[in-house]
Amino acid sequence: MNPPRLVKWQYDELNAQYGNTPPLHDGWSASGEHYILFGLLKTFGFNPLSREEPMDLAEELLAEGWRDE
Repeated sequence: MNPPRLVKWQYDELNAQYGNTPPLHDGWSASGEHYILFGLLKTFGFNPLSREEPMDLAEELLAEGWRDE
């Protein structure tokens, strides 16, 4: 099941933060940018549970595009 599409302003915020967030590498801890991405997704109503999930979820949401408000 695909996640619900974001509205344009949410899409823009997520896209900007995703661009600032470096990829996770095995053995490395999450950076502050990862925590910002995690918090942004939480404010949009998502609940990522693992350290990889915010990046994966952001990719899915950005691939879906946005919906009109």
